[in-house]
Amino acid sequence: MAHLQMVSDHGPAAGVHRVSLPAPPVDFGSGIGAAVAAAVYTRVGRVHVANLLTTASAQRAYVSLASEVPWQLHFNDGERVYDLTAEQFAALPEASRDSMQEAIYAKAARGFQYLYENYPLSDIYAQQTQNDLYLMRIHEFLNSPRFLQYARQLTGIATIALVDAQATRYGTGHFLTCHDDQVTGKHRVAAYVLSLTPDWHADWGGILNFIDTDGHIAEGFVPRFNALNVFRVPQKHSVSCVAPFAPAGRFSITGWFREA
Repeated sequence: MAHLQMVSDHGPAAGVHRVSLPAPPVDFGSGIGAAVAAAVYTRVGRVHVANLLTTASAQRAYVSLASEVPWQLHFNDGERVYDLTAEQFAALPEASRDSMQEAIYAKAARGFQYLYENYPLSDIYAQQTQNDLYLMRIHEFLNSPRFLQYARQLTGIATIALVDAQATRYGTGHFLTCHDDQVTGKHRVAAYVLSLTPDWHADWGGILNFIDTDGHIAEGFVPRFNALNVFRVPQKHSVSCVAPFAPAGRFSITGWFREA
C-alpha cells in the first residue's frame, strides 16, 4: 500500500507563492447556454457543461491551483473535520502517517469518509487576507449577478442567492465516499464541480460517480479541463479513489448553489 502523502508534483511546500502572469477577466466561455443545460438538468438531475470559462481565465485559474495555492490535507473522523498544513504534515513521523492512513481507509470501508487536499476559498475570501490570488476572481465570478442568473436558469430555482466554493486537489489515494450533500440549515439546492484538470484519463480514478437506487453507478463524469458539472441536491455521489499511477493532481473548484 502506498504511503499517505500530499501531492508533490505541483505547488509550493508551504505558504502562498504568486506567479507573475496576466490576470485576464473571468467570463463565460463558449459552453452551452443555460436553456440547453436546463433541459438536461430537468430530465436527469445533473448536467455537464464544457468550456464554461474563457480559455484564458481557465488556464490562469489552473496556474493558480497548480502553483499558488497553499494546500492543506483535509479529512474527517465521523463528523469531526481535520486540516493539516504542509508543514504539519511534513512534521509527522512516517509511522504516524501510516497509522492515520490505515484508520482513514478502515472508516472509508464502513461509512462516509473523505481524504483530499483543499483550500477553503469562500472562507479565505471573506477574510480578505489573500485577495490578490487569482482564484478570488473566480469566486467573485461565481457570485456575480450574471453567473447567479445562469445558475437559476439552469436549475429552475429562482431563489439561489449565493455560491460557496473550495478548491480541491486529489492525489494518489485520495477519495470521497458516497453521500448526498443534504445538510440541515445549509440551504443547498444544487452542487457543482468546476473541473480544471487537463489531460486526465479515466483509468486514473477521481471520477465523479452518481449512484443509483440499486447501488449501481448510473453515470460518471471524468475530470475535464474547464468543465462545469451541476447536480441536484440531494443526490448520491462519490469521487473514486485516485490510482497510484496517476501522474498529477486532480484540480477543481467545488461547492453548492445555496438559498439565503
